[in-house]
Amino acid sequence: MEIYGMLGEKLGTIGKAEKMAGDKAEEADLPQWKKDFLQKPSISVRKGIAWGYTPPYEDTDTLVLSSAQSLFVDIRFPRKRQLSKPITSDPSFWAFSGTSHMTFAPFTGDTTTMPYSAHCVWKHEIDSKGPGITDEGDLFLLPNGDCMEVGMMQNPQTGKIEMYKEYWTGPPTRVTPTSATMDSRTPCVAATTQAKPDDQEVQGSSPQESGVIIRIGDYCQGIMRQRTGESGSPEGNAVLVERWTRSLVEADLKAINTGTSEEHDHAASWVQDWRSNTPCDNGVFMPCMWLCDGNRKLRDEIMVKGVTWRVVEVVPEKAANEET
Repeated sequence: MEIYGMLGEKLGTIGKAEKMAGDKAEEADLPQWKKDFLQKPSISVRKGIAWGYTPPYEDTDTLVLSSAQSLFVDIRFPRKRQLSKPITSDPSFWAFSGTSHMTFAPFTGDTTTMPYSAHCVWKHEIDSKGPGITDEGDLFLLPNGDCMEVGMMQNPQTGKIEMYKEYWTGPPTRVTPTSATMDSRTPCVAATTQAKPDDQEVQGSSPQESGVIIRIGDYCQGIMRQRTGESGSPEGNAVLVERWTRSLVEADLKAINTGTSEEHDHAASWVQDWRSNTPCDNGVFMPCMWLCDGNRKLRDEIMVKGVTWRVVEVVPEKAANEET
């Protein structure tokens, strides 16, 4: 049973001994439900959120892309955007990126631990709401293969810290002939900005620009923090986001006509989400289409408007029955 893990979480500890998620020998001894939690790269779609004991609802289009090394980009677009106002002014908008870390409850022999559950901490290195936000929750695999996340955070509608329950699933399954045998979680390519020699942190402030782009399968998301004002001033930081989705119909028609998947990554088959807030709509300001062209290799670099982006992870496209 294939389950898209919550944010591609990185294995922290099992019991008292620290384990590395990449250790295949040790991972082979894990129960299947733990492997499901640790499966990455991952694509997560939020189905709904419930505050306190109220019924769940969904007012955002939330997509989380997590790389093989637990780097993630989480973008939550409001479903109803007011075009006359910047998207960052909408209380339901939230975008952040960083790394995740997962732990399982230790078995001590005198207590019963709950199976099908884990605890995850998401470290926010870029956040549209500002620094200092604590983000962690308990995860529970549900019988239908989805995941429920339970924790405490600020309700954007009330401004109060409240208990929440989020319900997560994977993206729609592709059923086209050319993709039926391919793993929808590959290729996975991630790029980050590189600090300039004179870009030093001053009194705890953030670097001049920092950004992350992750492409997994048919989805790509980028986030970038751009310094626009005085050093250390929250108002002087702009968080820019892009989301791209590969047009499945056009891409698969190309593959059928050519008999190959080499055309899958052509820029014409990618569509940018209209709620993206970068100055350009062609992927130039944030090099998402450069990352998605299918030819990226580890340590490839490109400079865009004085900012250098470098490829830091590459997982090539794999058949669905191959191990990731």
